[in-house]
Amino acid sequence: MQKRTPKKASKVDYRLLYKRKIVDFLESLKDKEYTVWQMNESMKKLFSMGEQVVQVCLAKLRENDEVLAPVVCYALEFADNYDVVAPLMDILIMPDISDKVKARILTVLSHYGVDAGELPLNMIMKDFDRVASESLTEMLEDIDKDYFLILYILDDMEEFPPDMKLSYVKDIGDLKDERAVKLLEIIASMDDIPLAQEAIKALGKIKSGKSLFALSRLANLINDDCTRRIVEKEIQRLKFSGVQMEIPPSPVKLANPVKIIVSSIDGLGSRALWIAWKNPLKTRKLTSMNLLLNADTGIKDCWGVPQISTREFNSSIKDLSKTTLIAECNMEYAITLIRDALHLNQEKGIEIPYQFFFWKHLLEQNYNLKPKVYKPSFEKYDMEEILNNQEHFKKTFDLFNYRLFDDWFIAEPRVYDYADENRSRKGYIIKKMTQQRAEKLFSKFTQELIEPQIHVIKRMMELSADFLDRAGQKELAKVALSALLHMNIRPLYYHPFIQRMIIESIRVALNNMKNGFDMRVNPDAFE
Repeated sequence: MQKRTPKKASKVDYRLLYKRKIVDFLESLKDKEYTVWQMNESMKKLFSMGEQVVQVCLAKLRENDEVLAPVVCYALEFADNYDVVAPLMDILIMPDISDKVKARILTVLSHYGVDAGELPLNMIMKDFDRVASESLTEMLEDIDKDYFLILYILDDMEEFPPDMKLSYVKDIGDLKDERAVKLLEIIASMDDIPLAQEAIKALGKIKSGKSLFALSRLANLINDDCTRRIVEKEIQRLKFSGVQMEIPPSPVKLANPVKIIVSSIDGLGSRALWIAWKNPLKTRKLTSMNLLLNADTGIKDCWGVPQISTREFNSSIKDLSKTTLIAECNMEYAITLIRDALHLNQEKGIEIPYQFFFWKHLLEQNYNLKPKVYKPSFEKYDMEEILNNQEHFKKTFDLFNYRLFDDWFIAEPRVYDYADENRSRKGYIIKKMTQQRAEKLFSKFTQELIEPQIHVIKRMMELSADFLDRAGQKELAKVALSALLHMNIRPLYYHPFIQRMIIESIRVALNNMKNGFDMRVNPDAFE
């Protein structure tokens, strides 16, 4: 007698119920406008519905629903599950799936590292050229409705292989559509020279006064001689075609920022700079530019949030404040930090994140973003008195007790060798070392791991003193200035701050090894 049969049927019923809930939820998201934050929150809710979500999404793609496909593909990207690649490749070659849905699938595969350029697209799609052209035309229509969509286009483009980037920009130019001028002008201003040159040539194909105006502006902004000659050539081409310059209205204008947040410098030399404005296209929404600036390499990352509520933005600030010290600042200081970072990018030949050029295009309507080194002013302080004050100098050892400096340790595999060499059964206790052994450790560690990057540590300390001063922490700023002013002492390991940096670096390494993490074995775990 099979007593458990009803229970089995019950389980099947529940699975169908969960599947129905997932499908209904997906359907509720289609044909609606959401901010990225709202969409991501919806995805969290979706994936809380159980393990069937990915399988349901794949099943819906097989149904060839062109309206639902954007939502489903967003979910499959959000899943961050490489197991979706194989089934997506299977769906991609199904003959009854429309080219439009297949184009969506290609964007998901690109997210997982599949190079679409390596696929036989002319065999996979019925009319790849038509789909590509329609896709680009739709993209330009969308940009016309919402200028901030360019942020996502730049984000996607940055992930393309170099050849695909060039082909993509060339295809946009081949449309000869005036609506492409806004996007192409931004790409043409980038420091990715081959891509910028391709965008300039694309602008030259668009026989429009707006395109001529964009090229004329670029002629005054571009520093590379070869690129400038291409600009001049395309300007002449349009003029010979009888094109008259037309000054277009600005697609959007940013008012004064509603809030600017800057963080302290972390142990890697990085700091956050967030600027929020009222969204010029959406009422009751903010738009924000979020930068990660590095004291040695300049603008390290840039991501924008086109639509975010004040509540959401304040919530993000609260989350940031849990990981680092933050302060509000004015736009003058923010621009100063951006120009300083741009100088580093330029000086060291480090490419700037693509998204930044979108914001640069808008900011230059009101601000000068020409690269310039920032030298903080400490005129209010008696620098000679700080230099000679031994109490301040001794206190530099204790800077690590403050949150601003507590992660200023050296994080390199070599530190773990030092940790191994100097640990005992009870761990690592510097006070129990003989003076000779401690001095030998400090000397060798400093020479190998600190002196090669002392210029970066100095700059980090200078910017930290500036941050403390602006935050009103004058006494702590004096100690930071004392640490900075004594960075030239010889031997450098006599500096209390440097001694503490060595101690903390080895202590952190020992603690990590105790918990099963070793940079020599698994460096990726520390990224």
